[in-house]
Amino acid sequence: MSPTLRLPDGSYMRHTDVQRILSYLYAMRCVEMTGFSNLGKSSLMRLLAQPDVWLRELGESASDFLPVYIDCNRMLEMTDQGFYELVLRCLQESSAILAEDQELVSAYDTLIAPSSEFQVPLSFSRGLTAALSACQSKLVLFFDEFDEPFQQIDSRVFLNLRAKKDRHGSTLVYMTATVRALSELRPGDHCSEFCELFVHQPWRLAPLTFSDVERYVQSYASLNNINFIQTDADFIFQWTGGHPGMVGGVCHLLSDALRKEETETRDRWALQRALVPNLRRAPTLRDESDKIWHGLEAEEQVALMALTSGNPADPVMLDRLRQSHLLIEIEGELTPFSRLFTDYLQQKQTKVNERVERLWVDTDSGEVLVNGKAVDTLTRLEYQLMRLLFENTEKIVDKYQIVSGVWGDDYIDEVDDARIEKLVSRLRQKVEPDPSTPRFVTTVRGRGYRLVLT
Repeated sequence: MSPTLRLPDGSYMRHTDVQRILSYLYAMRCVEMTGFSNLGKSSLMRLLAQPDVWLRELGESASDFLPVYIDCNRMLEMTDQGFYELVLRCLQESSAILAEDQELVSAYDTLIAPSSEFQVPLSFSRGLTAALSACQSKLVLFFDEFDEPFQQIDSRVFLNLRAKKDRHGSTLVYMTATVRALSELRPGDHCSEFCELFVHQPWRLAPLTFSDVERYVQSYASLNNINFIQTDADFIFQWTGGHPGMVGGVCHLLSDALRKEETETRDRWALQRALVPNLRRAPTLRDESDKIWHGLEAEEQVALMALTSGNPADPVMLDRLRQSHLLIEIEGELTPFSRLFTDYLQQKQTKVNERVERLWVDTDSGEVLVNGKAVDTLTRLEYQLMRLLFENTEKIVDKYQIVSGVWGDDYIDEVDDARIEKLVSRLRQKVEPDPSTPRFVTTVRGRGYRLVLT
C-alpha cells in the first residue's frame, strides 16, 4: 500500500506537484495526470480535493473553488448512466448546500429512474447546471481511476463534458488520473475533442523526491517507535527510487529487521546488506514491479529488456520511458528508476537466457518454449497440465493432483488412469525432442509424473 501523503503535523508530501497543479486549476485549465502503477496518483488526487490544501496554497482565493473528488471505482455500472450518477452523487456529498439543493436532488432522482434514455444526459446537464448555480463557486472535478470508464463508456459522455466546459469555462474545470495519456487510451474516435482540453497541461507524475522519502521515513519511525537514521533513508531511497508502494514495503522490512536486533546495531551497513536478499524475495515488493511491468506496452517491455541486457534499444521507446520517469539519467546513462525494478528486469533477462537450453513456461504470455522456440499450440488441458508440472518443477505430481489441477475436483471420480496417460502422451508429442524417450515430462513409476527442465 502506498504511503499517505499527509504527515502528522498536517503538512504533506509532493508539495511541488500540488503547487503546480493548483496553479493550472486556479487558471481554470484542465489537467491530465499520468503515472505508472502505484505511483500515488490516487493519493495525490485525494489530497488535491481537500479544501484545507487549497486554503494553504491559495489563501483567501480558495473560497472561490469547490473541489470534488470522484473515484470512478464507485461507479455502480460501467455505463453512461453509471458515470453521470456518480458525478451527481459526489456533488451532493461534497457540500451541504448541494445536498439540499432541490433542483440538483430532482435531477439526480430523474437520472436514476428515467422514463426514457433521453432523460439520462438531460438530467445530468440539469444537475450540473444546478450545482454550479447553487454553490456559487468554481467547480473542480477530480476524476480518479478514470482509465476504464474513459475506454469503455459511450464517447457522447465525453463530448457532453467537453460541451459543459465550453459553456461554463470560467466556472468548471476537470482533472483526470490515468496510467496513460487520454489520447493513447482512446485514439481515433470522437473523444479527441475531450482530449483537447488537456493537451497543454499534461502532468507526468514522478516518484517521490528524496526529501519526501526522508520525511516519510521520519514519520514512519515516529509512528512505529523505530530508530531510523539518515543512512536508512539513503538505503530506502536507493532501493525504491521513491516509488511510494516500495517505500512503504522497505520501511516495513527494515523495521522488522531492527526489532529483531537485541541491541542497537552499530554496523548499520551490515544490517542493510543482510536485508537485501529479503528485499529481492519479498512478494509485496515483487508485486509492485509486476504491476509496473504489466502496465507497459510490448514495445516498451522490449526496450527495457534490451537496455538491461546491454543491447541496442529503440530510442523512441527509451525516451518515452524516460518521460514517464521509469528511466532516469545518471552520468549520461539511462537506467531504471530503482534498484528493485532493476533487479526485477535482470531476473527476467536471466530467465530469458535460461530458456535457450531448456523447457520453459512463460506464464505471462502462456507460451511453452523448448530451446527458446515456442512449441505447437497446446490445447487447454495440455497447457493446464504443462503449467501444473512447471509450477511443481522437480517434484512428483500424482494422478490425484493432475485430475484436480487440470480437470477440477468435480472430475475426481470420472477421470481414469488411461485418460491421464493419453493427455500426458499428447503433451509429450509437442514438447519432447523424442517422445519415445521423454527427457522433460518423466514418469515416476507407481507415483506420478515429474517435470525436469534440462
